[in-house]
Amino acid sequence: MHSLDPRRDLKGGDLRRRLIEHAENLKALILQYLAKEKKTESEFERLVLKRLLTAGYRVRPQWPVGHYRIDLVVESSGGRLAVECDGDRFHAIENVAEDMARQAVLERIGWRFVRVRGSQFFRDPDSAMRPVLETLSEIGIFPERDIEFSTAPPTASDLVDRVKRHATEILCEMDEPLQNQ
Repeated sequence: MHSLDPRRDLKGGDLRRRLIEHAENLKALILQYLAKEKKTESEFERLVLKRLLTAGYRVRPQWPVGHYRIDLVVESSGGRLAVECDGDRFHAIENVAEDMARQAVLERIGWRFVRVRGSQFFRDPDSAMRPVLETLSEIGIFPERDIEFSTAPPTASDLVDRVKRHATEILCEMDEPLQNQ
C-alpha cells in the first residue's frame, strides 16, 4: 500500500483505515505480547494470558502487590480483576491454605479474584474461561476499543476487532517457531 496514506485519505471511523493502521502496528503488538509472555511462570499462565489478550483485554502478568504477586491482572477504566491460575506447579494442594490466606488479605484491600483451575482448563478451555469472562463483564471490564474510532458502527467495530485478534493470534503462532531456534 504505497498509493494511500490512511491518515490523510481515509476518515477516522473508516474500516479500511483501521485495518491498515492495525497492520502497520502488528510488530509492536507482537513485541508487547512476547514481553508479557516472558513474565508468566508457567505454560498454563501463558495460555490463559494468550486467551485474554486474544479476546481484546488489557492484561498484566505477575502484578506486584506488597510482597505478593498476582498471576494475571485484567484492567480497564472499569477497574481490575485478579486472575489466579491454579496449576499443579505453583498451586499444589499443600499451598491451598497459603493461597487462600493471600487472597483474603488482598480482598480486604479491595482486590476481586477469579480462579482458573489447570485441570479444568486443559480439559475444556472455553468452560474454564467462562467464569473469568462473566466476572469481567459483571464488574464492567470489557475488551479494549480504540477511543478514536468509538463512533464506528458496531458491526464494523466487531469485525475489525475480530480480524485484529485473529491476525495477532496467527502472527504469534508464526513467531513461536522463530523463538525456539
